[in-house]
Amino acid sequence: MTGPGSYCSGGSEAANPPREVLVKRLFTRISEVSTLPAVAIRIVEVANDPESEAADLLEVVEFDAALATRIIRTVNSSYYGLQNKVAELKLAITLLGFKEIRNLAMTAYIAQLFQQPARHAHYSREGLWNHLIGVGTVAKLIAETSKKVAPREAYLAGLLHDLGFILIDQYLHKPFCKMLDALKAEVPVLQVEDETLGFDHAELGAFVAEQWRLPKQLTTAIRYHHEPDRYQGEHSAMVYVVALANFFCHLKDLSSLGISQTQKPPAEWFTALGLQKADVAWIWEHLDEVLEAADIMKLVHAA
Repeated sequence: MTGPGSYCSGGSEAANPPREVLVKRLFTRISEVSTLPAVAIRIVEVANDPESEAADLLEVVEFDAALATRIIRTVNSSYYGLQNKVAELKLAITLLGFKEIRNLAMTAYIAQLFQQPARHAHYSREGLWNHLIGVGTVAKLIAETSKKVAPREAYLAGLLHDLGFILIDQYLHKPFCKMLDALKAEVPVLQVEDETLGFDHAELGAFVAEQWRLPKQLTTAIRYHHEPDRYQGEHSAMVYVVALANFFCHLKDLSSLGISQTQKPPAEWFTALGLQKADVAWIWEHLDEVLEAADIMKLVHAA
């Protein structure tokens, strides 16, 4: 059994409903069991509301002791370099900003999905986690360089770009392992997924992100990060940022599934973001530095 029908039960239309029906049924089932915590949903809403104030976010965060601790730890980390330690949560929120608090909350939630270690073939959950943090961090760097998208939005898009892999691993582990066994460096991962699963992680991740009511630019980046040329809409810059960040992380052996697929991106990916050769060289020169700085996010995983 190689398609989504293997994981769904159906009525008679039935014995063989169309692929899109099976895929939607499967995606809906996974989205029902994989939901954002109420605190995370509220933080996303507050962070995206231009009328919100620090007091509004404080009201949400102060009831999640673990998240509040992470916020205080983050603002006092060497990454921010404050001379005086911050102990008051409201001040920490003001200093970090709403979008940074949202990113911390989402990072903490995604980290919870990696609490149980697992390995198969070249893949490990720890490796996927490091890839997600890496792509988020590099996407932020590319966004800062290109000035085409907001850096904090780029981080979150990068963090979530392989959400589909997390969900397939968690809820369809045996088919996921079958896909890993078929994976080869020279064959595009989307092709292997389609042949073994009947759908791909980008489709699934975007569907679930939509159910979570995440902003459209994030769901679009999740959906098209392997195929940015297929998308021509208003969020194309974000798609290219995440696609390039994914490429750079593979070059640094930070791959999602343990096998690097590092086909050189076409020049259009760079020109779409206004990146000149000097910009690309600067990004490459600073990759190790920003990936080392990402250790502050890895602390969330360890907590």
